[in-house]
Amino acid sequence: MKTQMAIIMAQIFGILFSQLEMNYSYEMKYGDGKEVRGQASNNPYTTDYSYFENLLDINTYLGNNIYIYTQLEYSNPPLYGYSRTGIDSILSTYYVEYSNDKLNMKLGDIYELYGRGLSFYTMQDQVIDYNNSLKGLSFNYFIRNNLKISGLIGNGEYAFRSSPTNRKTDYKLGTNALFGSIDYENQWSGFFHYSYLKQESFLSSDLITRICSEEYYEVGKELNIRADIDALSCTQIPDTLGTDSDNISSKNHNFSWNYVMGPFDIHMDKSWIYYDKIHGNEVFGSRFYTSLYTELFETGITYEYKNYYTPYLIKSLSNPPIVYREGSSILASRSVHSINFGNEIGHQIDLNRNINGKLNIFANLSLSHRHQMGDMEPIGLLDILSMKDENEMYEYYPFRQIYLEINGWALSERLYYKAGMDRFIEFTVLNDSKNTYVTTIPTQWVWKLTDGNSLTMYLETQEKTVKQLSSNFTLSYETKYINNYSSISYSHLGKWIVTGYYDQEVKDSKTNTWLGADLSYKISSETQVSLFYGSQKGGLVCANGICAEQPGFEDGVKITFRSLF
Repeated sequence: MKTQMAIIMAQIFGILFSQLEMNYSYEMKYGDGKEVRGQASNNPYTTDYSYFENLLDINTYLGNNIYIYTQLEYSNPPLYGYSRTGIDSILSTYYVEYSNDKLNMKLGDIYELYGRGLSFYTMQDQVIDYNNSLKGLSFNYFIRNNLKISGLIGNGEYAFRSSPTNRKTDYKLGTNALFGSIDYENQWSGFFHYSYLKQESFLSSDLITRICSEEYYEVGKELNIRADIDALSCTQIPDTLGTDSDNISSKNHNFSWNYVMGPFDIHMDKSWIYYDKIHGNEVFGSRFYTSLYTELFETGITYEYKNYYTPYLIKSLSNPPIVYREGSSILASRSVHSINFGNEIGHQIDLNRNINGKLNIFANLSLSHRHQMGDMEPIGLLDILSMKDENEMYEYYPFRQIYLEINGWALSERLYYKAGMDRFIEFTVLNDSKNTYVTTIPTQWVWKLTDGNSLTMYLETQEKTVKQLSSNFTLSYETKYINNYSSISYSHLGKWIVTGYYDQEVKDSKTNTWLGADLSYKISSETQVSLFYGSQKGGLVCANGICAEQPGFEDGVKITFRSLF
């Protein structure tokens, strides 16, 4: 009997493992040097700085229907976030997925996008240590080819930063969610999506105290006013509003529509949100996003509009469109618009034209401001377009960015070039009121040599002016910066890449320079390693409007290893 059972078990395992397929992705990052703090001040200083990150992604396919994803992380310490060294902490992300022609189910960490993310969009970005996923169960079921129902249930802990300069998250709230949606599509009326999200979040007394103390944000300011206190006495909230911690709930109804009408591709997305204030009653808010694409005179035109108004709600499970261009320029990306997902109106226009298949012309205009609240003076769209330096503008946190670019191939397609002009203006009135004006000229040049070799150059220059304002919006002082950046890379046979970096900043007649060199080697098509030595100026790294500040780095070594196997 035992022999027969052993034979049966062996046959079962043989069938299972004969259908088992696994592949792996491994990334290691190591750095050791000096971290530069206070770079924006006149008194920068350095501290010892190191990181050692290891990420292992395991993809397991069991037959044709089952997929298992596992991410293991050993970081001591990581570039951002908390160290992961113990057995109980190295399992970073996991889920099991089952799918067939009609049904898809996931159990574990839930990463899903519905509509354009106004109600539910959970994602992970290891570069900035961002993860707003839930642990739970989700499903998608096709009733017919054009009719689908979806749902999920889950809970989790959402961690986020009060400031992009923090290396670790300092805010944390627990949340659970119940979600359901239906999708329908036909050729006459387009694509329709409706969803309902019910979410409950738990805020600890420490978190509420921190939010209250930051009264320059709308949530903290409103909490101060309602409790009749000020930021210096936020510990009095339990005495004035009754309790320490708080459970807040929200209900989100989301409807989206996408339709192609001749030369027009139209998308509209609207969320109606009923949510609780911290230690308060239920209020109403909404999010609206629309985009329109068409082609006119051989020019592609995309227009986007957003109107988000949930000023007292902490965003956790949603990641709405930012309606703002996140560029790839090293210098321009250091000046980033402070997106307010709870209170912002924005417009963006993209123009893209190709001439004779050799020259591309690209233009972008992005602008935004927050809603009129309280006794704020009214302003119009023309005021945002002109960005006049006037007192009534400041409390709207207006922002405008204009970008122009030409790119293409020349000299029998041996030379690729890209040249742009970026003009960034933003007025902010937070705890640090200032007006920022930035003009950046980024360029890229690629020269194709013989035998598959190539030479790549990035040359950029930037002028930046920051006007610091006093409490009555008068000019307190002004700081001007001149920044220059260049990098030159030589690629040999697609195997070796040698790069030199030069980064310079002139501020108040004082010049700082960062020099570095990188050697990258492609061991195989699946494996590469790079070694950096020198110094790098810090700056913001952003993904979908969420930013973290990469610290300045001096006189150190960085090693990166990546492999697929």
